[in-house]
Order: sequence, then structure tokens, then C-alpha cells
Amino acid sequence: MGRGGSRFGAGRPGWHVKAEHCLRLDVRSLAQHKVLAGGVFSWRWTNCATGEDRGSITISSRPDSLHLSFTKNGQPCGHAVGLQRTACHFGGTRPWLLCPPCGARVAVLYLRGSRFTCRRCAQVVYASQSDDLIGRAWRRQSKLERKLGEYWARPKGMHHATRAKLVAAIQACEELRDRALIDFAQRMGMLKE
Repeated sequence: MGRGGSRFGAGRPGWHVKAEHCLRLDVRSLAQHKVLAGGVFSWRWTNCATGEDRGSITISSRPDSLHLSFTKNGQPCGHAVGLQRTACHFGGTRPWLLCPPCGARVAVLYLRGSRFTCRRCAQVVYASQSDDLIGRAWRRQSKLERKLGEYWARPKGMHHATRAKLVAAIQACEELRDRALIDFAQRMGMLKE
């Protein structure tokens, strides 16, 4: 993994815009809510934690395209996004959005500036791509802990050996963070070797 930014062990600089912070248009959600069937629909984004509105958009659906109308910083914006369908192996079709600048077939478009574009054109990364060694260890540990019960208790039906492996992996994450902290303190001259 390459080194990025000024943080120790970071894979990518932390200054990239994160996908989790952008408004996104997901073709799977649109299809699930029957927006692609044709007509004019309103779509609203809200903050899950606070319930406040983050934005809204009006979508005019046609068989081969979507026309998006929204406001950005008080200015009305709008553009068309192509829609393409591919055949599935067991029948039916799967819808895809076409990125306006590059024409790539994608499931999700992100609002950057005044356009919805794919992740590559928008230069958007996932938050996990900017994690350093300690962040990755925390993420892995929380994933392992979700498999266990409260206070690392064995859920009903789980084998004892499986629980033992999960606890050992959690302890390895904790040891990795401790070693990284000690290494950092030694490099900064806080600890003597």
C-alpha cells in the first residue's frame, strides 16, 4: 500500500472528499421506488441522525434517460443522465446510470459542484480508503465484535471454537494498535528503546 499524506501508515491522503458526505443518486433505490417507470418524481435526502433535510431533487423519468432538476446554493441546476439496461441471466433487466462526462455505466452518481457524476469523475473516495493502520484495526475490531454478543459473549448457536477465534482476532487488533502507538512514541522520542 502506498503512503499518502503526512500520517503514519496512511494509504491515501485524508483531504479527499468522502462518498459518505456527498448527496448520491442510486439507481437501485430509484428502481425500488418505481421512479424509473416513467413520470415526474420528487426525491429528498435527509440526515439520518438529525432528520434535517440535506437536499431535494425533481426527476423526470423517460425510458432511456432521467432529467434532474435541483437547486445548488440558490441557483437552479439541471441536466440529463442516460439510463441503460442490461439483461439478467434469469430474465428481466438491470438498470444503470450513465455518467454524463465520461459515459461510464454506474449504479451511483455523486453530486459535486452542479452535476451528478461517477465516483472517478467526481474524485470521491470512500472513508475507509483514508484510514491509517490504527483506523483499519478499529474498523476490523468493530466488525468482529458485531458477531459476538454483549461483552464478547457467545451468541446462541455459535461454536465455542468460533468464539475463541473471534476473541483471539479482537485481541490481535488491540495488540496491533498498542504496537503502533509504541512505535509512534519511540519515533517521536517520547520513549527510550
